[in-house]
Amino acid sequence: MLTALQWVYLVIILLCAFAGGYIPLSRPERARLGEGFPLGEAFSSGVFLALSLTMMLPSAFVVFRQAVPDMNYPWSSAIAIVAFLAMLAMEHLSGHYVSHEQPASPGATLPAAIPIVLTAMIAMPSFFLGAMLGMSDPDAAALIFIAIILHKGTAAFALALAMVRSTLSRGQTLLLFTAFASITPLGIVAGGLAEEYITDSALVVKAVVLSLGAGTFLYMGTLHEMKRATLIQHCCRPSCYVALIAGLAITGLVRWIVGEAHQL
Repeated sequence: MLTALQWVYLVIILLCAFAGGYIPLSRPERARLGEGFPLGEAFSSGVFLALSLTMMLPSAFVVFRQAVPDMNYPWSSAIAIVAFLAMLAMEHLSGHYVSHEQPASPGATLPAAIPIVLTAMIAMPSFFLGAMLGMSDPDAAALIFIAIILHKGTAAFALALAMVRSTLSRGQTLLLFTAFASITPLGIVAGGLAEEYITDSALVVKAVVLSLGAGTFLYMGTLHEMKRATLIQHCCRPSCYVALIAGLAITGLVRWIVGEAHQL
């Protein structure tokens, strides 16, 4: 069973996700046309870069070492690279048929597969972090809560942008976004119920999922929507570059406050 504090965490995380996606979902025309939300996208890119390289990937290294002490090969990096290349391949492949797909609404430029795959790949580490929160003691749970809050809103913002720019209908977009928003709370519930069954194999799963998340976040912070990637299109402007640095610096500062990466 969850404690009262864990229920509070669950509700706050759910509200944070909906808050992050509110602007793109409530203003789909602006998200599809023109420049969208350049400062928000630049800030999100900075958060994703820091999450990938200062939190999730280091965490995966440490957890792999705990689960398999004799391991010498950097499997965390290899798995992160696979995730990064998988997202790159998906976006390349989408470019070959996006022009043949009938948009569901004016301004839609992405095939529906893109936001669906992005949601699935981000949902995996989100679910696992929620499960870790549900399994952890109060001190560790507080640190995990900070890490989740740090990325949940920005991930929700980025995913909502991808969804409204895709060929998904309004109903499909809301359904997919609600599924993403609910995945971490579901992880908290699952972790609270499964706390007594934690084994070394769960550590391996945790390390793999963290590695996949690191590669996914690295991709979203750099090459997502390649033709209009935030680092290329927006961050040549001083204001957007400052927003990028702010997102990276704030996330890096939280990582420093949190301490050891494996506590995630």
